Amino acid sequence: MIGTLPLLTPDPGRSERTIARCHKRLARCQKRGVSHTGRADTTYLVLERALIGGLCVIYISGVAAVTIQVLLAG
Repeated sequence: MIGTLPLLTPDPGRSERTIARCHKRLARCQKRGVSHTGRADTTYLVLERALIGGLCVIYISGVAAVTIQVLLAG
């Protein structure tokens, strides 16, 4: 089955174009003075972490409730 698959080789032309495009974008960002770290809005990050944390707490409390039910019924 695997013997029928074609051997994939990297396309040197495409990789050169990709590298050139990245260099152009980096040069534009540096010219504008934009940081290349790309920091997101801190308020968004705080809300995202709070939401994920809340969902984790709900999930773990549900697992604990089911575990207690199983142990008490057993």
